[in-house]
Amino acid sequence: MAHILVVDDEKNYCTVLSELLGDEGFRVSTAANPYAALEVMNRENIDLVLSDLKMPGMSGLEFLKQVQSEIGEIPFILFTAYATVETALDAMKSGAVDYLVKPCKNEEILLAVKKALGYRRLQAQNAALRRELDVERSGGIIGNSPAVRKLLDDVERAASVRSSVLIFGETGTGKELVARALHHAGARAKEALVTVNCAAFAENLLESELFGHERGAFTGATQRKRGLLEVADGGTLFLDEIGEFPLSLQPKLLRALQEQRFRRVGGTAEIESDVRIVAATHRDLQQMTETGAFREDLFYRLNVVVLEIPPLRRRREDIPLLALHFLRRSAREMDRPVRDLAPETIQRLQQYSWPGNVRELQNVMERSVLFSTTAVLNPADLPAPVGDVAQNVSPGASNIPEFDAPLPELMDRMEKELIRKALRQTGGVQAQAAELLGISRSNLQYKLKKHHLI
Repeated sequence: MAHILVVDDEKNYCTVLSELLGDEGFRVSTAANPYAALEVMNRENIDLVLSDLKMPGMSGLEFLKQVQSEIGEIPFILFTAYATVETALDAMKSGAVDYLVKPCKNEEILLAVKKALGYRRLQAQNAALRRELDVERSGGIIGNSPAVRKLLDDVERAASVRSSVLIFGETGTGKELVARALHHAGARAKEALVTVNCAAFAENLLESELFGHERGAFTGATQRKRGLLEVADGGTLFLDEIGEFPLSLQPKLLRALQEQRFRRVGGTAEIESDVRIVAATHRDLQQMTETGAFREDLFYRLNVVVLEIPPLRRRREDIPLLALHFLRRSAREMDRPVRDLAPETIQRLQQYSWPGNVRELQNVMERSVLFSTTAVLNPADLPAPVGDVAQNVSPGASNIPEFDAPLPELMDRMEKELIRKALRQTGGVQAQAAELLGISRSNLQYKLKKHHLI
């Protein structure tokens, strides 16, 4: 049931309205002035405000404008015993949904309340639809940073060609979202998008899953099974975690990509399949080819169009938008009162390093929403270690060491520690660590040897 806030400096009027609305099944809170009302609104999720126009300290119109500025769009019904055409026009221009003259009949109040709550539902539905449309247009990729805008531009260009696409990104950055955006923006959007996680299967099971098998091909193969390459015919096959693809199966995959045909396990017939391959990994495939862990010819076959998803720490300006998206979605699903982020909360979120990227942010917001009891999410609602980030530490700041050695030695220590930190944040992938540090990969390898880190 809707939660209504009644604001009036006349205690008797608050009592009368509270009883009237309570008898209709509404949840009602009261406040003697706008300042007390703002405190209630910061704690509770309010659906409608009934406010007197003339109050000491702050008028109803000033209160309405402050709520719009600090909290957002909430329907207002304004009451006054001093009605004029001018005040009525001012109220409606400021955003009030209705304007009633005291004394009011009960039927008149209830009709205005129902009309305002209908407006509130329509407002919420429209806002949710706009958010869903915005997310849908970008394939679910949320952000306005230059890095995300470039990624979306690259996705749009890559979607128009048939070439294989290789997506690089740390764990939790949203590689599958990019793969889906590619598929739905391209000519194959009406056909199947088939996903296989290469790290989720043992070698023999992955071969059967991808290529299919004939009846009797191995123990337990009691009937023929179509492989995912066959299922995806005409559409897109997304090979997630391609860096984990078994070396022994890579020649068979390479042949299927080159010739668009393959054989099922235990079969002799050639099966044709027109699929577009999109692969993703968090690993440095170039380095894996150098060590023999990944076939060079398969790498170049996949590495036609390359899309790199930036980690969350490299697009901190997107964090408020992402956090608010996850917060409102979680609040809607869990039916929780929280609907906004306090400025201090945004600051904490932007200061944290997010080693788990967008997936970690999503989990943090879900947990915070679950335990929050107020309309605005505060820093105290954030779980550790996100909520423990010092407020006076700027993103990327490092601790200054004690002056216990000459400057060159101190610089070496700091350089060594920064390299270690970069390798930890990138899961040991040297190419990504070098990019994070702003140096070339060969320079990073030189420094690794210099500091005896390899």
